Amino acid sequence: MTCIVAYDIEENRTRNRLARYLLTMGVRLQESVFAIEVERHRFPQVRNSLHRIAGKQGKVAVFRLCEGCRQKAVQIGDNSARFYVF
Repeated sequence: MTCIVAYDIEENRTRNRLARYLLTMGVRLQESVFAIEVERHRFPQVRNSLHRIAGKQGKVAVFRLCEGCRQKAVQIGDNSARFYVF
């Protein structure tokens, strides 16, 4: 399943740690927005890891995309390699 993860964390160390963790599962879309692939049965573990890393340092939002939404994703603008349409 594809998830979009966005965060707002002020503390550099926590923000960098979270970014490194998310890069192990997906790609960076924006500075603090990632698209990750997670097997459905592993989602609770990933959610717990996000909570453990971010703690009360900031906000983390996770949006789970259904297959239909994923297929309808579009890219607008620059064809940069940093942006992916799954």
